[in-house]
Amino acid sequence: MSIPQQHECDPNNPEEAISWAFVGLPGPKNAPMIVHPMVLKQWSKHLWDLGFRHHPDLQTKEYHPPIRGHHHWLNSAGTWVEKGTPQPARITAPDVAMLTQQERADLVGQLREHGDLNHLLTRSTQAEATEHDRA
Repeated sequence: MSIPQQHECDPNNPEEAISWAFVGLPGPKNAPMIVHPMVLKQWSKHLWDLGFRHHPDLQTKEYHPPIRGHHHWLNSAGTWVEKGTPQPARITAPDVAMLTQQERADLVGQLREHGDLNHLLTRSTQAEATEHDRA
């Protein structure tokens, strides 16, 4: 489940109208409050039922999601900033098409070393890969 973001939430749906505002609330040392999105929906509906509504013209802050990692509710490392602040570029993996053959081979070697390719290799191909890396 991803982090509810304002532009993805329906302002006329009580379960979504306010849920985005609960993400990364300030607290001790501005620590994020990590709450499952289903609970955020319940809170949003509760506040809706109490008469709370969002007024975009009064909004002075906006949430910027984390620039690396998944946009998952457990990764609420984003920040609230002044509305209109440019969002930093998201950090992603390099485009492997832009890498040289040697750079791609190095990348594959790193993925092998970290075990990220183990699920693709049989025991015999793992042994061959290990032998190839030693050479």
